[in-house]
Amino acid sequence: MQGINKSSHELVAQTSLTPQMGASYPLQLCAHLYFILSGLWLWIRCMFLRVLGRKPDPFTERSSLAARFRTYLILLKKWRVLELEYSGFEDASSWTGSIIAPNHPSILDAVFLLESLPSMDCVMTARLLRNPVTSGAVGLCDYIRNDAVPSLIKTCRSRLSSGSNILIFPEGARTKNKPVDTFHPVYVLAAKCCRAPIRTIMIECDSDYFGKQFSHFKPSRCPIRFKITVGRVFQTDETTDTRGLSADIEEYFRTNLSGIGS
Repeated sequence: MQGINKSSHELVAQTSLTPQMGASYPLQLCAHLYFILSGLWLWIRCMFLRVLGRKPDPFTERSSLAARFRTYLILLKKWRVLELEYSGFEDASSWTGSIIAPNHPSILDAVFLLESLPSMDCVMTARLLRNPVTSGAVGLCDYIRNDAVPSLIKTCRSRLSSGSNILIFPEGARTKNKPVDTFHPVYVLAAKCCRAPIRTIMIECDSDYFGKQFSHFKPSRCPIRFKITVGRVFQTDETTDTRGLSADIEEYFRTNLSGIGS
């Protein structure tokens, strides 16, 4: 596991978020287009490799994807689309065999975390697997599909046992009713099967940018401020009450997600 790339975060993160003139609507559209075209390119590349009968190396692809995300975030910062603040990731290089469980206000949440922790695995929803903008990354990086719970748990157990960290959004989709939607306990079940710790990460945003209510055809107030904070670690074992612990973690998020600027 690699830790946070300090050079990229020095360029992207700001420990003191100060007001500044934000990105114009044309620049925002360029940022959206960059995201969409990058995803489509990965899908085309994935399809091309399949036609050739070549299997991509997932670890190489994950590092490449993290580099793409890093460039994208630097561009968003340069264009003043967003500001980022990270907190608590200093020991991230030592994380192994953990479930990484953040809340999910924006599509960019996965970008932030997969860029920060390049070798991390990820569980993807079935809906994203049918989207050419996102499905290419799944195929190239061999991310975990959540089509069926038994196969999901089996795959998670295998990869956690090998020391991989797995990103799972407990809400299952982007937040519709803030601060969080109901958590689905499958992430706790995956952790319980391997006695893996659950590392919570709180993502706060002062906008609905790339959230459930986001529209590409409506300008956002920029720069959008994201704060990403490492939270409490919850331990699991064979006696863990799956639904009970999930409810406790959900309440932990509801209690501590105060919102930026509140």
